[in-house]
Amino acid sequence: MPNTNPLLQAWDLPPYSALRAEHLVPAIDTIIADNRQAIVEIIASQSAFPTWDDLVIAVDETDARLAEAMGVIETLGMVEHNGNAWDLASAMCVDAVARYKTEKMSNQTLFRAYQCLAQSPIARSFDESRKAVLTKILRRFHLSGIHLPSEQQQKLARLNLHISLLESLFLSHLEDATAAWTKRIDDVTQLNGLSQATKERLALNAQQAGHEGWLIRLEQDTYNRVMSYAENRALREEYFVAYTTRASDQGPHAGQFDNGPVLELLLSQRHKKAGLLGYENFAQLSLVTKMAESTAQVSGFLRRQVTLATPDVEKDAQELKAFALERGIAEIQPWDREFLIEQLRQHRLGGALKNLRAFFPLDGTLHRLCLFSERIFGIQIVEQKTFSRWHDSVRLFEISEHGQVIGHVYLDPFHREEAADYAWTAARRNRRVSAEGQLTLPIAVLHGNFTPGNADHPCLLAHLDLRVLFHEFGHCLQHILTRSPHYTLSGISELGRDTAEFTGQLFERWCLSQEFLLWLAAHHQTGERLTEERVEVALTAIQTQNSWQTAQWLTGALFDFELHRCQGDGRSVQQIFEDVQREVPHLQWPSYCRFANSFDYMVTGYAASVYAYTWSGVLANEAFKRFRQDWVFNAKTGRAFREAFFSPGDSRSLLTALEAFLEPPIAEDLFELSSEAVAR
Repeated sequence: MPNTNPLLQAWDLPPYSALRAEHLVPAIDTIIADNRQAIVEIIASQSAFPTWDDLVIAVDETDARLAEAMGVIETLGMVEHNGNAWDLASAMCVDAVARYKTEKMSNQTLFRAYQCLAQSPIARSFDESRKAVLTKILRRFHLSGIHLPSEQQQKLARLNLHISLLESLFLSHLEDATAAWTKRIDDVTQLNGLSQATKERLALNAQQAGHEGWLIRLEQDTYNRVMSYAENRALREEYFVAYTTRASDQGPHAGQFDNGPVLELLLSQRHKKAGLLGYENFAQLSLVTKMAESTAQVSGFLRRQVTLATPDVEKDAQELKAFALERGIAEIQPWDREFLIEQLRQHRLGGALKNLRAFFPLDGTLHRLCLFSERIFGIQIVEQKTFSRWHDSVRLFEISEHGQVIGHVYLDPFHREEAADYAWTAARRNRRVSAEGQLTLPIAVLHGNFTPGNADHPCLLAHLDLRVLFHEFGHCLQHILTRSPHYTLSGISELGRDTAEFTGQLFERWCLSQEFLLWLAAHHQTGERLTEERVEVALTAIQTQNSWQTAQWLTGALFDFELHRCQGDGRSVQQIFEDVQREVPHLQWPSYCRFANSFDYMVTGYAASVYAYTWSGVLANEAFKRFRQDWVFNAKTGRAFREAFFSPGDSRSLLTALEAFLEPPIAEDLFELSSEAVAR
């Protein structure tokens, strides 16, 4: 009788809509069992005289099959609520996969086969990409503790399991804390300053909860809008307190979902893991896969960026203080800052940003983004209508070159209550070529987290939303447009964080180009285009008081890195945060704030790596100089960029790629001199 489990069938595109909770564990158990048997057979044939096809590609195929099945499960787990049965089955799969990977990466015979191939005479004739694959695989074995005695390997396995559980618990606490707080509004005047669209969304929240009036939740987009536009200062303060004390020992739900003890234990476990592997701290361990040569270099880089940003922050702080005094606010509180910045922009530049989002409807903007990408990279992007999806709003884009399909991008554009409350890109299948020459196409998923439209207007993007869309789309193109045949090199998930964030940062730069925005913007109702004067004034408004954004990102980056570099020095998490705050002027938070307790970057793959946004932003600024020089629509420059950064996958360093792309090469002291540290 044939097996009807969707995850065990051959598929070109994932069977999202067909998957049920009862499919998960049987599928993953079967794949793991098949992989174990395959590894036994590979070792038996490859121990003496290993070959590229029968060792590297053969093992890659087992890894890919498991990763792709788990990718389907992880996508559905992140984007919709499937009930307790799904959660339990998914957790069992995650646990089974973690145990299998530990078992595989502690397999001494398999490791020696890779070593034997890397040291063989035939390996001397391998091209640079094959050598890079072997180097990377051997490094993974090292980071998995292959050189440790058996007892310490077991200790490392327990640490990895504990770390994973603590990261999941951190996110679970944060989700529960975020969902626990709501505020009912009965008097619409309390919402003065918010747009009609925002009020309608809050009214819909109330209606869905069975209430009249309006209902505010702790959603990221709502928080940003309330902080920027709500005239009611008391409302802003209440919302600020609730948002900045989530999952902590402070605020309206103090102690109920406290991530403080979770984070302290997590940091301790990471530190122990680093020590077991021979590193001084977890920050040093994290740099093994990145460009930076030492923790001192990263710390020095971040502090130089703070020093370089300080004059602008000082200037903006004085300007904002004077503006606040004119409006009767003697002391600016954290819940005043974004509101006053928006008021100052309006006062100084009139309605420069008013209704700007009307010129960036999601559909029209996405269409032009695809047209631009087609021109700049020589590809074709066609939306597909019939495919298996997890929600009616999900869209699928097929990317082709010279008439041949080269990959697919799913777009899940809107925020939903049951989905993660941030934008991100997931690599769900890496490009690879089998030993028989069969090509497997890459798949990426872009989660936009944008606010849906309503009956009166479609989804309209603010400039920050525009940057998010371009940032994530850049990730998707980097994943799809590689020409690397190697599974270990071709996906964005294979890159170090500094390299992975580079393309997203670069794509944001087009959103700050006057010439590009003139072409991109079109009113969603009339098709009217923006004038040069309007774009220039809007960009000026966007840059007004922008130093705060840079300072906030530097605070988060420095805090994250110091937490992992200084673990064990006797300071608590909160003390380290307070020490970092003192290094960044004018950003002091009230003592009750618990920034770390909701700083999810530290448990979503960016531990000791948040600095990568600033680091890659410096490099993206350098790369975009060539586009400004050659013309932002220059297809020849786009092809050169693709060849330098996308095509080789992870077979060359980001700095090497940048030096190949730029004319003349970048300065050796770039990280010492640059002041352009731009947030995502």
